[in-house]
Amino acid sequence: MRLIHISDLHFGAVDPGLPNNLRTAIITAKADLLVVSGDLTQRGRKSEFQQAKEFLDSLPLPQLIVPGNHDVQGSWNFWERFLTPFRNYQNIIHKNMEPVWTEPGLIATGANSARPAGWNLDWSRGRLSLHQVARMASLFGKADAEDLRVLVVHHPPAAPPDGTARHLLGRLKEFTGAVNEAGVDLVLSGHFHMSYAQALPLPGGQAARSCVLSSVSTATSHRLKGEPNGFHLINGNQHHLTIHDWAWTGNVYAERRKWEFEADPKTRDWRLLPA
Repeated sequence: MRLIHISDLHFGAVDPGLPNNLRTAIITAKADLLVVSGDLTQRGRKSEFQQAKEFLDSLPLPQLIVPGNHDVQGSWNFWERFLTPFRNYQNIIHKNMEPVWTEPGLIATGANSARPAGWNLDWSRGRLSLHQVARMASLFGKADAEDLRVLVVHHPPAAPPDGTARHLLGRLKEFTGAVNEAGVDLVLSGHFHMSYAQALPLPGGQAARSCVLSSVSTATSHRLKGEPNGFHLINGNQHHLTIHDWAWTGNVYAERRKWEFEADPKTRDWRLLPA
């Protein structure tokens, strides 16, 4: 299994030289699946989605895509934001905002964590409904025991090692509990524009364990948060995963570091291996 994980393309706020270079890097990697964990656009405008679609259509590999908070349309038009928040996304990118991809040895699904509003001043915050959590648990509950189980959300359930002032995915307790119950191996996210990978602790009493979290920097936007643009290339199966962090050097996307994880074959408890 070979995945490429990109996020936060932010068409409408891209570095003009990066999409073509990113396309070259993705095609060269010869992955089985491209995962895009949200924020395809900057303001959810139709023209931005059309640019994003043109880019994604130029990549000759299967794709699993979920929206992010910037993909909610009508930033300054409350009627659009509340009544048709994802109309542009669904009309141009895909009707299904929680797609499923299966192939021998792999099952992956998306969960839309973006919300048009919330009971707070920061509407960029994300969460999953209890229905979404139950759907995810039910889907993975039907998976084959030998499948690598991958969940894609925009908002991260854990902060990078250096910390961040931004909010994590809402309903975190319910989310991590369901991830444990469903036997999820790998969670993919973006949003923070920071690249990191770690073992994510999951509650469950004596059945507590960890899964792997991969969160990536912005792939093409000039809206950097102290890190270069980049993506993750992920190799492995339900027993072993290697996450390669590729970053923009100013000339090409090149590997700068990697993380290796190993799972207990009985409990699916993942741990980060020493570098």
